Amino acid sequence: MAELSASILAADLLNLERDIKKAVQSGVKWIHLDVMDGHFVPNLTMGIPFGDAIKKKFDADIESHMMVDNPNMYLERYCSFSKLVTIHYEAPVQTMRVLKEIERLGSMPGISINPKTSVSNIEALLPAVKYVLVMTVEPGFSGQSLIEDASKKIPLLVEYRQRTNLDFLIGVDGGINRDNISRIAALGPDIIVSASAIFSGNVEENVKSLKSCMKENGNG
Repeated sequence: MAELSASILAADLLNLERDIKKAVQSGVKWIHLDVMDGHFVPNLTMGIPFGDAIKKKFDADIESHMMVDNPNMYLERYCSFSKLVTIHYEAPVQTMRVLKEIERLGSMPGISINPKTSVSNIEALLPAVKYVLVMTVEPGFSGQSLIEDASKKIPLLVEYRQRTNLDFLIGVDGGINRDNISRIAALGPDIIVSASAIFSGNVEENVKSLKSCMKENGNG
């Protein structure tokens, strides 16, 4: 059964505590922290102080999604408040070394792939990760439309996990809303990340609606 993760990229940053509180009280167990450096993606967001503050204030698991060229620069600080730290396969780093360092620092190591990156590109890394995040939009901005072909990687990862007896979680992030979350949940992910569909309008009603849609196929 999939869990809902709230990407605060779409929250009201001037009322961030209020919005996160509403999401957590509505049953959201994961807070998705989009970390962008203005280089790997053309946007700049969510530094260390955000994660520190959320960890101190809320009883929720944090995933730091590192959309950055050099995720290893402040890895110790991000691992201090993150249950999951996810780096991108496409980032220009020694990926395996960074994944092992994340695990050494006490967080679950995750790998994320962009819409145009195939599952076969990361097969050699899968024994070293605890999480695979499938991007169904190009990383960098909230409010984009889901790329249908990218979602087809989810059942491929589910099948690969079963066949190899690995235990990584599978997440999906990008363009997920009430119109498509039931179908996405039916593909078998463990974590579904949503941003605008949670934080645009009434947060409590949005979370309730998304969870209800997930349950339509027995996925909530």
